[in-house]
Amino acid sequence: MISLSFSRLKHVAAQGLAALGLTLLLGSGTTVLAQEIDIRGAVEAKVKGDITSAMVLTDANLITLGIVDFNPNTIVDLSEIGDINAGDEESLKRRSQLTSYTLPWESDTVPLSPEWSQSIQVRLSYVHASDSIQGLEDETISSPIKDTSYLLAGEYRWKYQINEQWRAVFGLGAQFIWLENRLIYNDPVLRSVSGILDDKLVNTSYGAIMFDPNAELTYTGDLMGNKWEFISTLRYGIGRSLLTDDGMQAVTPQVGRLSNALVFHYGLPDFFDRQNEMRLLAKRIDLSGDVIDPMGTRHYYEFGAGWVVQTPSLSAWLRNIGIGITLNINSGLSGGGIVLLFNEEM
Repeated sequence: MISLSFSRLKHVAAQGLAALGLTLLLGSGTTVLAQEIDIRGAVEAKVKGDITSAMVLTDANLITLGIVDFNPNTIVDLSEIGDINAGDEESLKRRSQLTSYTLPWESDTVPLSPEWSQSIQVRLSYVHASDSIQGLEDETISSPIKDTSYLLAGEYRWKYQINEQWRAVFGLGAQFIWLENRLIYNDPVLRSVSGILDDKLVNTSYGAIMFDPNAELTYTGDLMGNKWEFISTLRYGIGRSLLTDDGMQAVTPQVGRLSNALVFHYGLPDFFDRQNEMRLLAKRIDLSGDVIDPMGTRHYYEFGAGWVVQTPSLSAWLRNIGIGITLNINSGLSGGGIVLLFNEEM
């Protein structure tokens, strides 16, 4: 979100200054045309990227942001193994600039037949990103910029138990997203083109409705008396922006996500009479559509380990909690993090 905003703004601001110079030479009649030509593509790309990246960043099945981030290369230099980006100064900075919270809820499963069952999922999410833009001419000046997104997602799910090992899940869902951007103009050069940027690229708010159907296939096996799973999930979101400040923001975002994961559950002795386990995870995520630019990659990997314990007495919606460590590789958010786990599959 922020990285895309930064690059777009510097490019468009430079174009805007050139357009203003052209206007002074040719007259005010060129202003509307110059603005339309210079920034329409940038506005459309930013709106699409912000909507789709918000969907990815708030989906815990796709990316995990830690409550504490760290650089794995300070422990083991993974770059010596090959072309592996486990985190650098830039990606760790981006991780530290992001704050994401998600509150999920799933109804009890209702059996429809011996093989079929259904349930409803609801998810409320919040993601906030902050950064600052260095002065276009004086780099000692910085202008703070903030992006905030709110998501409300709902999904109707059908589960089909093919046999003892295989299970398929089909989901029909939608997400409503509200996005807000605020830029404080401390840079006088940037302020001079605020008329071109405001209500289009910055200092704007708009919504989007995204339809998000999906399919999931799970294989469950046994390894030395412990459960392991292979989970393949395909999601494709498409929708439309709405309640925009400017007609340039009217876009049709698209985002595809394919996740293939291996999960190993290692059962532990009861913890105060509660079931608990160690969980190991390896996952590859492939992206398509408008999210590739803001995420900085077409695919990335996540590896993790965590401890999860059942908590049936705490709350009806909180089945389990835990703590773990995660490692993101080969994305714009590469790095390690300590994460809180809850409502995990055990």
